[in-house]
Amino acid sequence: MGAIYIHIPFCRKRCNYCNFFSSTLIELKQQYIKALQKEIELRYSYLPSLTLNSIYFGGGTPSLLTNDEINQIFDTICQFFTIRPDTEITLEANPNSLTREYVKSLTSTPVNRLSIGIQSFFNTHLQVLGRIHSPQQAHLSIQYALQYGFTNLSVDLMYAYPLLTLEQWKQNLAYTKGIPHLSCYALTLEPSSVLNLQIQNKEYSLPDDDEVIAQYQTLTEYAQSQQMEHYETSNFCLHGHYSVHNTAYWQNRPYLGIGCGAHSFNGHSRQWNIGNIPLYIQHLQNTHTPQQFSSLENIIFEKENLSVTTRVNEYIMTSLRTMWGCNLDYIAEQFSPLYAEKLHKKIAHLPSAQYILQSSVLRLNEQGALFADAIACELFFDENENF
Repeated sequence: MGAIYIHIPFCRKRCNYCNFFSSTLIELKQQYIKALQKEIELRYSYLPSLTLNSIYFGGGTPSLLTNDEINQIFDTICQFFTIRPDTEITLEANPNSLTREYVKSLTSTPVNRLSIGIQSFFNTHLQVLGRIHSPQQAHLSIQYALQYGFTNLSVDLMYAYPLLTLEQWKQNLAYTKGIPHLSCYALTLEPSSVLNLQIQNKEYSLPDDDEVIAQYQTLTEYAQSQQMEHYETSNFCLHGHYSVHNTAYWQNRPYLGIGCGAHSFNGHSRQWNIGNIPLYIQHLQNTHTPQQFSSLENIIFEKENLSVTTRVNEYIMTSLRTMWGCNLDYIAEQFSPLYAEKLHKKIAHLPSAQYILQSSVLRLNEQGALFADAIACELFFDENENF
């Protein structure tokens, strides 16, 4: 089975911390949707399976789409793919978009999962982060989603940003009680972001490492108290409510990315579309066959053929972030037994308090999870190693 990501890059305002591709050129939305539909038609065979278990509308702000526009895109997908009754169909949404009327309108679409980007329930924090919704809209968005049957619900929260105290972080978490899925991310300060400039100008200061660790530990303790599984470094859920789509990324499965800035992976190569909406629209309007689309490499998309070593390293990086861990038997079967043998030797040099190695599966414990990316880097293979 496969997964499709549909990138809706439009935003009414760019958040202060954001470094993802987005645009405020909302007047191009209709032309952009037609280009999306054309790309689906030209690239559907990229996936090895035409049966989908996940469709994800990400952004940007996908909740700027009307129900008719969502259905329009979905109908195109259905022309080329098989959609199972249990296919997860997620729409990312900003709280200010999720009015009662809008949520009600979503019941006439195939969307069966909402991912709400709340980040904080405190107004001063929302201002620091450059969010345009209010705390009241955040609370109401959850209320309306549940009222209209969207019980498969995820909420995004952020921590490790300026002004957030430990008590306020506890309150933010408490407001999500009963929500089946939480994505909680530490602020990543991007060099080109507004917030980074404000911090450089000493308008705000970041919390120190001890405070960040305390916030992370508070998060994991809260999740345990709610019987939520810590199934990925930044993701927690009640049993059975894993994000099907994001799990495909973490488990190295193929996915097709449609739209400006969207990435695709077929197991052996990765490609990504340019972040230029007018150019994307222009070229898709004049492209009519898959062969013509392929000729647009280095014009509207770029491609990287992945070496075996790169694919192994990517698997190590993503798998160590999950509760399923890094499976050495999988590495031996999919890549080479030599990688598994050498990795086993590398593991022996890690601090034993950070991991558990059981039945050839390497899992990080809560202490190790704090340093998942750094540990993965210690285990990476060099391209020049002899296999």
